[in-house]
Amino acid sequence: MKARPLLLALSLCVTSALPAAAFATDEDAALRAVAQSVLDAQIRFDVPALDKVLAPDYVEVSPVGDVDTRAEVLGFYAPEARTQMLAKGVEPVSATLGEPRIHVDGDHARVIALNTARLRIQGAEQQKQLRTVFEFRRIQGQWRLASAAYIPVRPGS
Repeated sequence: MKARPLLLALSLCVTSALPAAAFATDEDAALRAVAQSVLDAQIRFDVPALDKVLAPDYVEVSPVGDVDTRAEVLGFYAPEARTQMLAKGVEPVSATLGEPRIHVDGDHARVIALNTARLRIQGAEQQKQLRTVFEFRRIQGQWRLASAAYIPVRPGS
C-alpha cells in the first residue's frame, strides 16, 4: 500500500515537468527563428526587418572588433551600402544558423551559433563562417536582439 503514494508522487513530478520542457523547446524554436531572421535580413539588406528585431539599445561587436551602435548597424544595411557592395563584386547569397546553443533565463536569452554565409565574390562563390553570439531580451512579449558579437572562424578549424 505504501507504493501507491510513491507512484502518485512520481507521476505528479513527471507530469508537472512536461509543460516546462515543452515550453523550453518552444522558446528554443522561437529564438532560432528570430536569430535566423536577423541573418536573413542582413543578407537581403532589409533595414525595416532589422529595425523591427533590434532592441532600442542594440550594440554589436563586428568581426573586425569594432563596437557599433544600432544606428550605425542599420546604416550598414542601407540600400546604398548594398549598391556599393555589389559594385565591388561582392554579392551575399545566403546565411544559415548552425550548431545553436541556447540558454534562456526569464526575459533574457543567449544564442551561440555558427553563422555560415555564402557570398559571390567576383563571380566565384565562397563560404565564410562566423561564431555568432546573440543576446536577446524579451520586450513587450517579443524577443528582440540586444547585442551581437561576430567572431571569425579560421578556415580548417
